[in-house]
Amino acid sequence: MARPGEKARQALRARISEALRHLDGGDARRAFSELTVLRAEAPDDPLLLHALARAAYGLGRFDLAAGFAGQAVRHDPRPAFHITLGLALLALGHVEPARAALHVAVLGAPDLPEARLAYAEGLEAAGQFAEAETELREVVRLRPLEAGMRLVLARFLARRGRPDEALRVLGDARRLAAEDDVAIRQEQVSLLALTGAMDEAVRVSAEICAVLPDDPAAAANHGAVLFSAGRPEEARAVLGRAVSLAAPTAETLTNLALADMALGDLLSADQAFSEAARLRPDDTRIALNRGTLLNELGQRRSAEMLFDRVIAAVPGTMDAARARFNRGTTELAEGRFREGWRDFEARRSLLASLPRADLPDWNGRELAGRILLCGEQGLGDFIQFLRYVPLALERAPVCLVVPEVLLRLVTESQSLPVWKEYFRSGRLVVTQNVPVEGVVAKASLLSLPWLLGQGAPPPFAPYLQSRSGAVADRLHPGLRVGLCHAGSAAYRFDRRRSVPLADLAPLLAVPSVRWVSLQPGETPEGFEALPAGDMATTATVMAGLDLIVTVDTAMAHLGGATGRPVWLLNRYGGDWRWAEGNRADGPDGAPRSLWYPSVRIFDQVSPDLPVVAWREPVGAVAGALRTLVSG
Repeated sequence: MARPGEKARQALRARISEALRHLDGGDARRAFSELTVLRAEAPDDPLLLHALARAAYGLGRFDLAAGFAGQAVRHDPRPAFHITLGLALLALGHVEPARAALHVAVLGAPDLPEARLAYAEGLEAAGQFAEAETELREVVRLRPLEAGMRLVLARFLARRGRPDEALRVLGDARRLAAEDDVAIRQEQVSLLALTGAMDEAVRVSAEICAVLPDDPAAAANHGAVLFSAGRPEEARAVLGRAVSLAAPTAETLTNLALADMALGDLLSADQAFSEAARLRPDDTRIALNRGTLLNELGQRRSAEMLFDRVIAAVPGTMDAARARFNRGTTELAEGRFREGWRDFEARRSLLASLPRADLPDWNGRELAGRILLCGEQGLGDFIQFLRYVPLALERAPVCLVVPEVLLRLVTESQSLPVWKEYFRSGRLVVTQNVPVEGVVAKASLLSLPWLLGQGAPPPFAPYLQSRSGAVADRLHPGLRVGLCHAGSAAYRFDRRRSVPLADLAPLLAVPSVRWVSLQPGETPEGFEALPAGDMATTATVMAGLDLIVTVDTAMAHLGGATGRPVWLLNRYGGDWRWAEGNRADGPDGAPRSLWYPSVRIFDQVSPDLPVVAWREPVGAVAGALRTLVSG
C-alpha cells in the first residue's frame, strides 16, 4: 500500500501530466494557468518547475522558462531539465550559457537524441558549425530509421549552403518516411527550386497536393512553384483552386496576380493585388508588386506613390532599393530624366557586382587613367547605352568590355564619325575579356547618364554599322521586310511582349512583301532564314532590308542604332524607353523614339488580353505597310 506522501506525489504527477496534455494540444496558456495553481501546493517540486518552464516556453515567455528550468535543475539536475534550460537561454540570446547547459545534458545522456539535437542547435548558434554537424550525424546514427532526424540534418546542410548534400539526405529520409509524409517533401521542393531543378520541384509539390487534395496551402504552394517554373497557365489554375478552397491569403492572391500579369491579364491582376493589399495594407512587397502593375497599366503617378511609400517604410532595405529603381523607371517613362537617372542607380544594389572588385567606382570626373566600362544584362541595354561612351571618352580613356556576340559589330563600327578618332588615338580599347592591368576605375554602361550629368538622350548619330553591308536583291519586286515577333520565352512576362505568328496574319497578308526572319531559331514558313552568326551578321541582313518590324527586343535597338527604319510593336504601358516621355513626333506626325529617330512606335491602346490588345497595332502596321508598298 502506498504511503500518504507517495499518494500525494502520484496525484501531483497526474495533474501535471493533465496540464501538459493541454500544452501538447497547443493550449500553452491553459497549461501554464493550471500548473501555476499547482505550484502553491508544491513550490519546489522539480517536475512541476520543469513543466512550468515548458509551458512558459510555449507562451514565448523565455525569461520565465529559463527561471523555472534553472530552479528545476537546482533540485534535480536531470538531462531533460538542462535541455529546456538551454533552449530557453538560447531563445533569449544567451548563447554561451545555453551551449554549456546543453552540453551538460549530452554528458548526462549521451544516447538521448533530443539532447544532441538541442546541443547541435546551441553549437550552430555559437558558430561551431563542424561540431554541430557532428552532433546531428550522431543523432542519425542513434536513430537510423527515423526520417525526422534526417530532415533536421538536411535543414542544417541547407542553411550551411550545401543544398545538394541536403537533397541526398532528404532522399534517404523519403525512403524511411510514411507514404503520406509532407514535411520532407516540402523541404525537397524548396531545395529543388533553389538548385534550379524546377521540373522536379513541380513534381514533388504536386505529390503534396495529392496527399492533401483539399488543403489550400498545398495548392497555393504548388501554384507558386509552377509560376517560378515558367508555367503561368497551370499556376493560375492551381492558385485559383487555392482561392476557392478557403479564404485566400495575401500571399496566394499576390502569386495569382503575378500569374495573371505573366499571361497579360492585367485587369484580373489588378483585382487580385487590390484584394491582397486590403488584407495586408502595410505589406511593402505587395505594394511593390502592385506598383509595378500600375506602371504597366499606365497609372504611373499612382505607382510612384506606392514606391514612395515603400521607400519611406523600409529605408535601407532591398525592398526600398527595388522601389527606388522602379520609381526611376516611372520618372524616365515620363521624361523626368535627371530624377530618373538618379533613382535608376538603385539597380546596382540589386545586381551582381561589376568585374574587378579591386577597382574603385568611377565618379564621372576627368581621369588620366583608363576606366573599365561593362554592361549588365540584356543586349538591348548594352546597345542603347553605348551611345554614352563617346561622352565618357571626353573625360577619360576607356576600356570597353563587349559581349562576344557584339564584339565584331562594335569593332567594325570604328570608322563611323562618333568613334573614328577615339579608336585611331587608342583612347578607346574594345575587348571581350576583363583586363587585369591598365585600368584605374570601373563603371556600368547604364550608369553613364547619371555619372555624366545627363538629362534627355543626346543628339543621335548612327553608332553601329556592318562593314560588309548587304545589297538587297532587286531582281524580285516588292519590299524586303525583316520581322522579329518574339523575345526570349525565359523572360517571365514575355507573353505581353511577344506576338504569336497567328496574330500577325493581317500583317503577313500584305502583298508584295518578301519576309525575312530576324528571329533566332526555327524559320517560319515562307520567310528567308536568318543566317547563323553574331550581331554583325544580323546587322548585315538589316542593311539589305527596306524595313524592320519588331517587338521590344534587341532587334529594335540594333535597327535603331544602325539607323535602319524600324516599326516597333509596343505593349500597353510598355518599357520606359518607348514611353511618352521618350518620344518625339516624326516628319509624318507619327510617334518616334528619342533614342532612335528611325524607330516608329505602334502602341497597344488598351490593357486587354494580348490576343485582343495586339489587334489595333498589328492592324495599324499592316495599313502602314500597304501604304508603303503602294508608294
